[in-house]
Amino acid sequence: NAPHHIMMFLLALSRGLPYYVEAQKQRRWDKEARQSPYIYLAEATVLIAGVGGIGHETARLCTAFGMTVFGIDPRPEYEIPGVEVHPSADLDALLPRADFVISTTPHTPETEGMWHAERFRLMKPTAYFINVGRGKTMKLDDLVEAIESGVIAGCGLDVFEVEPLPPEHRLWTLPNVLLTPHVAIQDAENIAERRFELLIDNARRFAAGEPLHNIVNKAAWY
Repeated sequence: NAPHHIMMFLLALSRGLPYYVEAQKQRRWDKEARQSPYIYLAEATVLIAGVGGIGHETARLCTAFGMTVFGIDPRPEYEIPGVEVHPSADLDALLPRADFVISTTPHTPETEGMWHAERFRLMKPTAYFINVGRGKTMKLDDLVEAIESGVIAGCGLDVFEVEPLPPEHRLWTLPNVLLTPHVAIQDAENIAERRFELLIDNARRFAAGEPLHNIVNKAAWY
């Protein structure tokens, strides 16, 4: 599922796995292959933009590793022990504190292009950007330039501004980058059954005059 996909990126980037994979491809036994600092997760900070269904479970997993976790969400719906959830206005103030910035935000008029050069410059040069939300929330060329110029250390992406990512795009060949082709929830089990159970539960709640789960604010696009 998507939270596990995020943790795959986070763990791999924290250990410098992309560099070792490259050495493996070259059949090169190189204990010095890693070119980025190792990040000890128990002393690391993660900022999760969007702590809804995917983000709140990711937050729980991160706290299990001992990480300090901050969340950003315009309308928090989950109680997450040990996690500070802030309004959207606090995003820029929190970015410099994070070792990992994780985006699970939906694509709306407000979030389109929200990850841009100015925001990447607020991040630590040793920090990583992970996006499993929507590709159009980030300006991909700004992200590539931030990695190439050392503004941030690298990224893990499952979504892209244009999909499929064109084969000639220079992101493919950047070091310290992990890319997957929008598959974070591809093999999730029982999705149809879970949706049906939610629909039945909400029908019962509606008949009883009780609050519904997963209410969509159409004016906000999610």
